[in-house]
Amino acid sequence: METALSQSANQGESLLKAEFGPMGRALGTRYLESVHFPPEAEDELRNLHAKGFVVHVMRSTAWVNFLYLTWAMVRRSLPPVRAVSNLRPWFTKPWRQTKQGGAFLERFEYARQQGGSGLVFLRRTALLHASGKETHEDPFPALVELARTSDRPVYLVPELFVWEKRSARLKPNWVDMVFGSPEAPGFLHSMLAFFRNYKRAQFRVGEPIDLRAFAEQNPKDSVEVLARKVRSTLHVHLARETRAVFGPPAKPAVRIIDETLRDRQLRKVVDEHAAQSGRKQESVLREARRNLEAIAAKPSPTTLAFVAPLLDWVFNRIYDGMHVDEAGLHRALKAATRAPIVLCPSHKSHMDYLVMSWVLWNRGYAVPLVAAGANLSFWPLGSIFRRCGAFFLRRSFKGDKVYAASFKAYVRKLVHDGIHQEFFPEGGRSRTGKLLSPKLGMFTWQVESVLEGARNDLLFVPVAIDYEKVVESGSYSKELAGGEKKPEDLKALLSTPKVLAARYGRIHLGFDEPISLVEFMKERGLDPEQPVTDEQKKGLVRALGNRVMYGISKVSTVTPHALVSTSLLAHRRRGLTQRELADRISILRRIAQEDGAPQSRELGNAPSNPETMGPIQDAMRTFIGDEMVRTQEAKGDVIYQVEDDRRAEMSFYKNTLMNLVAARSLVANAMLAAGTSASYDDVKARALFLSRLFKLEFIYRVNTTFDTIFAETVERLVRMGLVMHEGDTLSVAPEPHAQPELEFLADLLRDYLEAYLLAAMTLNDVATGVAEDRKAFLRLALETGRAEYHAGRITAAESLAKVTLENAVTYLQDQKLLVEEDKKLKVGPQATDADARKQLVESIREYLQR
Repeated sequence: METALSQSANQGESLLKAEFGPMGRALGTRYLESVHFPPEAEDELRNLHAKGFVVHVMRSTAWVNFLYLTWAMVRRSLPPVRAVSNLRPWFTKPWRQTKQGGAFLERFEYARQQGGSGLVFLRRTALLHASGKETHEDPFPALVELARTSDRPVYLVPELFVWEKRSARLKPNWVDMVFGSPEAPGFLHSMLAFFRNYKRAQFRVGEPIDLRAFAEQNPKDSVEVLARKVRSTLHVHLARETRAVFGPPAKPAVRIIDETLRDRQLRKVVDEHAAQSGRKQESVLREARRNLEAIAAKPSPTTLAFVAPLLDWVFNRIYDGMHVDEAGLHRALKAATRAPIVLCPSHKSHMDYLVMSWVLWNRGYAVPLVAAGANLSFWPLGSIFRRCGAFFLRRSFKGDKVYAASFKAYVRKLVHDGIHQEFFPEGGRSRTGKLLSPKLGMFTWQVESVLEGARNDLLFVPVAIDYEKVVESGSYSKELAGGEKKPEDLKALLSTPKVLAARYGRIHLGFDEPISLVEFMKERGLDPEQPVTDEQKKGLVRALGNRVMYGISKVSTVTPHALVSTSLLAHRRRGLTQRELADRISILRRIAQEDGAPQSRELGNAPSNPETMGPIQDAMRTFIGDEMVRTQEAKGDVIYQVEDDRRAEMSFYKNTLMNLVAARSLVANAMLAAGTSASYDDVKARALFLSRLFKLEFIYRVNTTFDTIFAETVERLVRMGLVMHEGDTLSVAPEPHAQPELEFLADLLRDYLEAYLLAAMTLNDVATGVAEDRKAFLRLALETGRAEYHAGRITAAESLAKVTLENAVTYLQDQKLLVEEDKKLKVGPQATDADARKQLVESIREYLQR
């Protein structure tokens, strides 16, 4: 039976035969089908056609633009182009149904009667005019008359067909003057550029103008005045679309540096430092220039065009595919017409530096400038990264006022020029797989740039980059066990053959709603037009960082590897049977579905049983092949066991979905610690203690109180059939599945509880003077953990994680249980008494004794 979709496709094919000959169809299928035409754009055009008469408006005359639009409309069963203005006659000769001569009103009336659409070009190409010239024909007075007399609206739709690889130059060269610039390409330029880049071409639809409504809003204007206003508005809309794709006109890196050196705040710091240090101003200014040369990106479309095929080969070689949230990406880049965007991706691998740029480049967008650590500027990749859009910053600016001012001025310059940026809000890579608390430096400099008037607004886009398997997982587990981080260098580069010989599953990209800084300020009661105090600015930056991290957590993808690892690690026995594992995976999938969390496309209706063909079985086979999991067979049942020395590495994938289950796990722990039945307030108090204990571990929902989150979580556990809520009492449901499933949810936090327990136990070593500094504290905590693990008093080997212990130290400091002075540790006022330290240990251990 034919579906509506297949009927539409068949109708499109028949219309193509009526509109194009065999050769035209062959060329269209070969070169035009690969152009990215967003479904959202198609839906918008279809809705506009249903309501009124549509006139497509493009920037400059180009035969390839006309050809593609004609093909795209017919291919999608949209009203075909039946009237054209400002196109050379021979361009449209093969399409005799398209009217291009005679009075404008007659042309567009003909198109409307034929059930078609119109097409207008605003500029024409001209020799020695790189940006083109205004067209001789002016169809807009006729369109205004048509809108005023028609019984249906007339919509002018600004559209951009992008097939260039570079933006317009700030200063056109002789090639632009002769063959046309990207803004107004000549015939030869457009044909060569299209056939070179057609695989990454895209079609964008801007904000439509209801011409009748526009005229009604300006009732006193004459037809000629309205026509000029409409034409000007369309130019603005197309300019916004162009900047959204390409960013501003490209400037050489040297010019960017020269303009940055004129920054008033940078010059102020230079003058002050020269006066304080007794150096000449020219000497300090040369230092600032050297800093900027070490910082600044030198983006080169030629380098990107050279690197892109290499990245294609690498990604296809080591990954099974990349799933991109196309609707989210379209939404983010659509918003870029309003203000420059700042992409804020999660950071789990060095591959992150390449993923976003590769995705955008392949879709025809200019790549953003990416903030990267100075440790990645090593030879020979540093210069390549710089030409691909990376700008570098030191890990610390402390004590170097000139460098700090230089970097801030560079960021301010990027914001001022409207250049799209990308930085990783977590700072460094997550070694544990979970999202880290935001580092606020880059947020501060972006916000300050807007507050100081460099730009009216910025849009921050949270992006989740999730891997089924990360390249660095082996090195991460060594670092978590206490090993030192190895610097990136040529030796690391030479190890890539090992990487290229392995497979790493799929990459998943998710995009949350763009966050307007101005709107975010208004939500917090701040007036963007008024100055803010330092305290207000700090609060704004902190809230923005937390909002971005929450946005990333919302769009993080649940992968088969995360489901398998979570189910295997959250138990205390030696192994899990096939049936138990499948039940646990089903629980996690049900939670993800209930919360609306993105799941890997392959999961779909796939089985949860690891012995049945599907993505879960593939993930299990990966873990078995990597010798993380072994299987045993007994009495006809398959039993899965995690290798103890690989649990830390495997926990990376479990931690990627901990934000999804954290609230349920907190309440499950509180419920079980309180007994099979307890008062609502008692369970809430216990959950609040755990929530504060792990405030650095998880990303909690923003702008929501703990009481609200607790009440909603209890309700969800009730719907799962695990908890009963009767009056002021909470109790474990009587069904047989309730207790084990609650224990499963509670055990998701076991490794965190054990890590914080070890930190609490190590307070005694601080009190006795054995742990004198942070490094010694972490070393002793890990040693204590190894002793406790081998003695069987803790059960999760992955709890011996340096990163988690570092967060525990920060918690102890926040609670005044630990104090650091001159890099030396001592017990704080809340832990001077041995009984207080013992009470803390017991309060954590209580949640582990089941």
